[in-house]
Amino acid sequence: MSAPTLGLIVNTCNQPDYLGRVLAAVSGQSEAPQEVILADDGSADDTRRLFGRWAQEQSSRCEQVWQERQGFRRARILNLAIAQAQADYVVFLDGDTVPHPQFIADHRALAHPGYFVQGHRALVESQASKWFGTRQFAFDRRQTILRWQLRGLKHAFRWPRPQRRIRADLDGIRGCNLGIWRADLLRVNGYDEEFTGWGREDSELAVRLMNNGVRRLDVRGWACCFHLWHLPASRIGLANNDSRLATAIANHATRCEHGLNQHLVAADA
Repeated sequence: MSAPTLGLIVNTCNQPDYLGRVLAAVSGQSEAPQEVILADDGSADDTRRLFGRWAQEQSSRCEQVWQERQGFRRARILNLAIAQAQADYVVFLDGDTVPHPQFIADHRALAHPGYFVQGHRALVESQASKWFGTRQFAFDRRQTILRWQLRGLKHAFRWPRPQRRIRADLDGIRGCNLGIWRADLLRVNGYDEEFTGWGREDSELAVRLMNNGVRRLDVRGWACCFHLWHLPASRIGLANNDSRLATAIANHATRCEHGLNQHLVAADA
């Protein structure tokens, strides 16, 4: 049996400087993904040009999906990217989160049928975020630590062996470091596009995955990544998103109504 293919989905919105550093780190991975899909929630043309130039230099399949900016619609743009993905296993990474050089290799090794993988992140503070990811990785990490510009130090180093724990809760669910089998995403109908504005779309997806028998594998010490500081997104829609998450939990939801299926070709739908 051949090894499963792995696709990387990077979501972004008008952060070309940060995205350039993330893409440079993807180029420097010890193992390349089979495909890279940019999920662009309405960025200006500079992001398209940046990704286009980068994609021309890659051996992996590279695609960009874009939607008009109509507020924060992360759930929808991620569904558009999932619909374009061809890989068996999909890893999600934010466009402001620089991956460790072993990030893809670790996710590939951790992928196991019946599980989704939740990784973790270290937080780069504002001053170091001006340059983290512009030079050699080990040097940038060392300088960030020495200047007291890194939070979550335990997530900043790759361990010889990962700590793996099966969990059934939602604490620490974040889409910036998440690995899911595409077949499982199809089964739960991807992200719920009723989630607009910042927050809780990843947690609600995790609820439906676990209600379908897909277990959460929480991993520390492997698949490290480094979130670059930025001003927080507006929380104006958070109360509504909290309510939708609570409803999914109460109803033991296994599938959403307004999700991935509306973007699929006939072979997937």
